[in-house]
Amino acid sequence: MSLLHRLLIYRNLLEDNLVQGVQNLLKALNEFNKQDLSSLQNQYSEITASLLKFGFEKNIRNSLWKNYIDHLILQDENIFSLSCEKDTNNIDSNVKEALKRDLVVLNEFSCLDWDAIASKIGIEPLSFLSTTIEKKTINIDETILKLSDYYYKNGCGIMGKYKAFRWDKGLKGIENPDSVRLADLIGYEEQKKTLIENTEAFLQGKKANNILLFGDRGTGKSSSVKALLNEYAHRGLRLIEVPKHQLIDFNKIISLIKNRNRYFIIFMDDLSFEEFETDYKHMKAAIEGGIEKKPDNVLIYATSNRRHLIKETWSDRQNADGEVHISDSIQEKISLADRFGISITYTSPNQKEYLEIVEGLAKKHGIDIPKEELRRKALQWEMWHNGRSGRTAQQFIDYMLGQK
Repeated sequence: MSLLHRLLIYRNLLEDNLVQGVQNLLKALNEFNKQDLSSLQNQYSEITASLLKFGFEKNIRNSLWKNYIDHLILQDENIFSLSCEKDTNNIDSNVKEALKRDLVVLNEFSCLDWDAIASKIGIEPLSFLSTTIEKKTINIDETILKLSDYYYKNGCGIMGKYKAFRWDKGLKGIENPDSVRLADLIGYEEQKKTLIENTEAFLQGKKANNILLFGDRGTGKSSSVKALLNEYAHRGLRLIEVPKHQLIDFNKIISLIKNRNRYFIIFMDDLSFEEFETDYKHMKAAIEGGIEKKPDNVLIYATSNRRHLIKETWSDRQNADGEVHISDSIQEKISLADRFGISITYTSPNQKEYLEIVEGLAKKHGIDIPKEELRRKALQWEMWHNGRSGRTAQQFIDYMLGQK
C-alpha cells in the first residue's frame, strides 16, 4: 500500500489524477478478489495509456512510471522548491528534515513492481513501465543537492514549466511561444540596441526603464519584444502578455511574481485607447506604482501605433463639452506615454531599406534567384499588397517559398 499520505513537502502530488489512479489500483490489489479482475485490468490499462501519452509527449521510452514521478517532483511548487528558486544555500532545517522523509516515500512509490502487478491481474507485463535502475535505493543528500540546483536554475511550478504567459483572469502558460530571434529582424539596429541595453541592465539587477515601442504597422515592434524572450530566457527572463482590458488586474499579477527569482517583462501589445476609454488610468498606476512600489524584477514594455497612446480629437482642443480646465484633460491624455522612461520609434522602411530586408530574408531562407529579379518581384509585391514594411517583406518571402 502506498505511503503517500505521509508526504509533507510534496503533498501537491496527491492531487494528480494519475497518482490517484495508481493509489486506487494499489488499494484494490490489496483487497484482491478474482471477481473484480476485469475492473483491475481496466484500471491498469487506463494508467498505462496515460503513461504512454506522457512518454510520447516528453520523448521518453523507458521507466515511464519513475520518469513521471520525477517530472511531478521537478514541476512542483512548494516551500522547498520556492526557497531553492531564490537561494540554494538557505534551506530551513525543518524543511530539510521533512524533505528527506518525502524523498524516501516518493522513491518507493516510483519503484513499483509493475511486472508483478500485471502478473497478479492476468496481464502480460510491459517493459516500458517498470524502472530500469536499482530499486528502492536513493542517496538523499545528493538528490537534495540536485533538486536544489534544478529549482534555482529553472524555477519551479508554472514558472519552471513555461517561459511565456498570457494573463486571462489568471496566469496561463504558453506552450509554444514565438521563436523569433533578434537576428531574424533585419534593420532597425539602433532600436534593437536600445532594447538590448535596457534589458541587459534589467537582468543584471541595475536600474532599467519601462519602454514604449511605437510607430508604423508591420515594422517589427512586437517581434522585437518577443525576440528578447528567446535571447534571455536562459538568464531568467519571462514574458507576460496582458490585454489592456485586464489592466485592472495589474496588482494581482504583481502579487504573483514579485517574490519569484525571475525577471518579468509585462508586455502590452498594440496598446491604444479611444477617447471614451478610461483603462489608461489603470495603466498610469501600473507604470508609476501606487502605495506599493513596483518590484525591481518587473518592467513594462508596450507597443503602439500611436505616439501618445490615447486618441485625441479636435473637439478636445475646442472644448466642445464646455470643460473649464480643458488643458488639464489634454495633458492627462498625452502624459501617459511620458510615463515610459524610453520611447523607441519604428518607421516604415524606405525602398532601399525594404529591399535590404527582402534580400536578407531571402538569403536566410535559401531563396536563390537573380538579385534584380528578386528586387523586381519584391517591389511588385509591396505595391499590390500591404505597402512597405518588414511584415510585407516577410509575407513576400513566404510567398516565394511557397512557389518552390
